[in-house]
Amino acid sequence: MYFQNFPYTFYSLDNATTVQVVTDITNRAVISDEVKTNLGLYDEYDIKDGETPELVADKFYNNPELHWIVLNYNDIIDPRFDWPLDTNNLNRYVNAKYANSTAVHHYEDGSGYYINGNLLLQSNNQFSYFSVGDVIVNNTNTGTGVIKTKDSNSYILVTTVSAGGFIVGDQIRNSSNANTRANITVTTSYTGTPVTNYTYEEEVNESKRRIKILKAAYVDSVVRDFKKKLGE
Repeated sequence: MYFQNFPYTFYSLDNATTVQVVTDITNRAVISDEVKTNLGLYDEYDIKDGETPELVADKFYNNPELHWIVLNYNDIIDPRFDWPLDTNNLNRYVNAKYANSTAVHHYEDGSGYYINGNLLLQSNNQFSYFSVGDVIVNNTNTGTGVIKTKDSNSYILVTTVSAGGFIVGDQIRNSSNANTRANITVTTSYTGTPVTNYTYEEEVNESKRRIKILKAAYVDSVVRDFKKKLGE
């Protein structure tokens, strides 16, 4: 229904040797801000795992073709990225994006704010060639930190992590000397709670679940306004 009301335009894939008549999807009629922000016109809804815009439209309007109202009302332009992924697709997305979904994405304080974490790192192959003040980089996953202290036996470093993080099994290197490396065997957080890549992406995904649903009584009015804006 949505694109059926759009005007047509001419388009060529071969420098105008041949020309096709296609739907002009660059047109976009939007629902007015007055309608979107009027508390009396909508209810809030949490999208269930696996629900699509079509299923939500069918649930509230008995018409899956009105999915465009659900998307437009919530300023969702690309449902691939602005609509929550189901569990299977979230897993695929995270595994494709990160080398290790369980690696540390960042550290948070008790209120959930990003902070620099203070972390103890231990290594069986020692940190002999690392010094206090050196910047270290996670050579296995994503992480950057600065060495604050180093024990006399060169087995333990305390590091302030400014980005990403470090977990057991990661290899670190000195940012100024790529040949200076060590394998991490123990990690302990002194300040900050580590948040994994998967947990971070899961939280981002969950934040997309709460949407506004235009009340069914006002749908016909919005459809008429939509057609009017497209010159029908």
